[in-house]
Amino acid sequence: MARLRRDTQDSPATQYPPSLTTQPTLRIVASGTLFLTHTLELPTHPAPSTVHRAKSVAKSRGGAASACLSILAQFPGVDAKLVASLSNNDEGKMIIDQLEREGVSTRYCKIWEGASVPTAWVLHAADTDQQTIINHNPLPDITHEEFVTILGPLLIPENYAHLVPSPNSPPVINPPFPSNNTNAPFEWLHFEGRSVKTTLNNVVGIDGLARERKWRDRCVFSVDVGRKARQGVQALMPHADVIFVNVHYAKAHSPAHAATPRSYLLSLAASSSVAPHVLLIAYWGNKQGAAVLSLPTKEYFQSSGWVRPPTHRATSKTPNNRPRSVTSDSVFWADGGVDHSSSSNFSLTGNSRDSGTDPVSSSYDHDHEEDNDSEGTETGDNVTQEDEDVIDEIGAQEAFIAGMIFALTRKILPGEPYTPRLSASVHSMNEEKGKWRLEECLKFATELAGRKATRRGWDGLAKEMSRAGWFDG
Repeated sequence: MARLRRDTQDSPATQYPPSLTTQPTLRIVASGTLFLTHTLELPTHPAPSTVHRAKSVAKSRGGAASACLSILAQFPGVDAKLVASLSNNDEGKMIIDQLEREGVSTRYCKIWEGASVPTAWVLHAADTDQQTIINHNPLPDITHEEFVTILGPLLIPENYAHLVPSPNSPPVINPPFPSNNTNAPFEWLHFEGRSVKTTLNNVVGIDGLARERKWRDRCVFSVDVGRKARQGVQALMPHADVIFVNVHYAKAHSPAHAATPRSYLLSLAASSSVAPHVLLIAYWGNKQGAAVLSLPTKEYFQSSGWVRPPTHRATSKTPNNRPRSVTSDSVFWADGGVDHSSSSNFSLTGNSRDSGTDPVSSSYDHDHEEDNDSEGTETGDNVTQEDEDVIDEIGAQEAFIAGMIFALTRKILPGEPYTPRLSASVHSMNEEKGKWRLEECLKFATELAGRKATRRGWDGLAKEMSRAGWFDG
C-alpha cells in the first residue's frame, strides 16, 4: 500500500542571508532512487563456505539525486524537492527525518507502507581493493502516471503564478531567470538515468506541458546518465539541456574515447544523440578532474582535480580580511595560502586574455581529436598526500553535480542558449552583471567535489565554500 506524502510542508533549504528576499532563487526538483549502503571492510574476499570477521562496518545513505539535493539545500536561496519511492518502516522514517532536517522536501515522494528500505551491501577486500556489491530493492519505481499525479499540484499555474514579481515587489538579488510575464513552477528538473522508459515519458510529458504553458525556456532539464551504461539511456539525451557523464559510463559506452573527458565529450557532441543547445559536463574523478563543453557557444574548459592547500603555507588575505578565492584572481588557492607555481588547487585549460586573469574560451573541432589533457592541468606536488586522503569518490561526483547546478544558476541558466527559446528576446547588458562564466562554474564545482572527497558526510560544505569567498551566506 502506497501513499503520496502530503503531511509535511516544504521547508526552506536554509535561512536566507539578508541580501536575498525570501523568494528562492533556485527551485529544483530531482527524481531518483534512495537506499541504505552497508560497507563491510574485509581483509580478503570471502571464498565459499568460509567465515570472515569484518574490520569495520559503515552505514550510509545512498542515491545520487537525494545526495545532490542535500548538498544544494545548504546554499542560500535553494528550495529542494525530491521525487522518490520511500519506505515507512523505522529506517524509512529515519531517512525522511534526515532529508527534512537537511532542507530537502519529501512532500512529493511516494511512501510505501510496510515495505523495507532499498539496501546495498558492499564487500570491500583490502588485499585486492576490489568490491562485491549486493543490491536489494523491495520498492517499485514510480510510474509515469504516478509521477504526473505527484507533481500535479506543483504544475497547476495557480500555485506558481503568484511568484511572478509585481512592479511594487522588492527586487531579487541576481535573479537566475530573465524577467517576463510567465513564470515556471521550478527552475531546474533533474533526473537520474534510471528506468529509462519511465524517465523518458516523464521528460517528454513535462516538456510538452512546459511548452504549452510557455515556460519551457524558464526551466532546465538535466540528466545524470549514472555509473552504468544502462540500455537505452541515449534516448534521454535529446531532451536534456544539461547532461552529466562520468568516466565509468564512458568506459562502458565508448571505450575508444574514454581515456580523457575531452575525447569523450567531442565524440558525444559529434553524435546525433544530443540537442544542439546542450551543455555537456564530464566528471572523470578527483584525480583526473572534469570538463564542460558547450555546443551552442563552442566553449571547452577542463580542470584538474582540486588539491587542498597545505597548512604550512602563509594565508593571504584580501583587503576585507577574507581568504583569497579562486574567483578573485589567477592563482587558485582558496581558503588558504597563495602560490604562483604549478602547485595550485587546480587549473584550467586555455590561455589568458592580454596576460590577464580571464581565460579565453577554447573552441573545439570535431575533426581534431589529438588530445593533450595534461597541458595546464597539473595538480602540483601535493597530489600524493591528497590521493591518500580521498575517501569518497562517489560522494565527490555527487557534490560536483550539485556544484555545477548551483553555479550555473548564478545567471547562466535557465536562459539562452542552453534552454529552448520560445520567443524573441532582447539581450540586456544588465543580464551580464554578476554573471558567472562557464570556467568559474567549473572551478566552483571542482573545488566542492574536492572538499567532499576528503570527508565523510556533506554537512558544512556550503559554509566552507562561503568562507573561501565564493558567495556571501
